[in-house]
Amino acid sequence: MTAPSSDVRINARLSGPDAARFRELLDRSGGSASDLLRDALREYHATHVQPRRDPLDLLAGYIGAGDGPEDLSAGYKTYLADALEEKLPLRVQDRHDPD
Repeated sequence: MTAPSSDVRINARLSGPDAARFRELLDRSGGSASDLLRDALREYHATHVQPRRDPLDLLAGYIGAGDGPEDLSAGYKTYLADALEEKLPLRVQDRHDPD
């Protein structure tokens, strides 16, 4: 009889310190080798695999959160030019009025 496709059968050979660690964990848990491997796999997965986040969720705090004119995307050049005119000092020749 074959196992369902969602099942995985594992045969592993552990020796030396790895075998001793496995036996120690098995004795402490009081469960089966399969239970220990399942628990170890779940813990390893939880610490090593980052959950995939939806890109829209990442941007949720930024999209539509700013203030500004409604036509900023179409008229940004005009708004930028106006802002620069306010911030840039007058040229030297513009500062002196002819008498």
